[in-house]
Amino acid sequence: MAERQQAELSAQEPRPLRVGLLQTAPVFNAVADNLAGIAALRRSIGPVDLAVTPELSATGYGFVAADAGTLLDDDDPRLVELAAAGVGVGFAQRCDSGLPWNSYLLGSSLQHKLYPVSYAPWNEHLLFQPGSELAAAEVADARVATVICNDMWHPAVPWLAARAGAEVLVVPVASIAGADPAAIRRTWEVILQHTALLLQCYVVFVNRCGVDSGEPFWGGSRVVGPDGETLASLGAEPGAVAVDLDLAGLRRRRAQVPLLAEERVELVTDLLDRMERHV
Repeated sequence: MAERQQAELSAQEPRPLRVGLLQTAPVFNAVADNLAGIAALRRSIGPVDLAVTPELSATGYGFVAADAGTLLDDDDPRLVELAAAGVGVGFAQRCDSGLPWNSYLLGSSLQHKLYPVSYAPWNEHLLFQPGSELAAAEVADARVATVICNDMWHPAVPWLAARAGAEVLVVPVASIAGADPAAIRRTWEVILQHTALLLQCYVVFVNRCGVDSGEPFWGGSRVVGPDGETLASLGAEPGAVAVDLDLAGLRRRRAQVPLLAEERVELVTDLLDRMERHV
């Protein structure tokens, strides 16, 4: 009887989610070449449930508006083909009524960047309109949400994603080395570990590399587990790596230490309401 119960329990457990990091060095406005590079890198890592690319991996990262001819629709056949193969792709999405969106297509889930960076040298608020929804996707046995770059610097966003059930946060990024490369890397390390530990989730951080629009990007893509440990990582050059995410262990951790279940959402909304009334 005990053996049968154990077998039934094991059958209910989710299988590991195999995730691939595709660290690319896209070129601004070179969409066809960038998409071809993504497809080639995807083929290099073998079977995975999900492969992720950096922010604006199809468009490249410019600090000025992308050429109108390089803006893509979310139903572009090239994007749809990659999405069907389990590849997440970032791109500048055409909007007929205003500025484009900084978008990321992961399966059937389309995420717009919620917080375009509003300061130099990025000035994304002049190039993209902000998104207004937080999407999620079911990938194999996991619930996955996309949090694009600067959205991770606004802690409410990953928190809301986890509250909505996300077990894996995909974080596509285009982070430059800047004036103090060590400081920016350390800041990202703290953000990723803090998020993984407190939200009890896997954080799949995929930064781009190479030089684009005159700025060097530092790569350093990695997967951080719910214990804060790095499970897989890449250096400063284009490359790919795959890793299995233990969803069963994650769910046991959440059950044993129910940090998310303890959240008093009504308290948060009440305090925000009170703050707004007293501004």
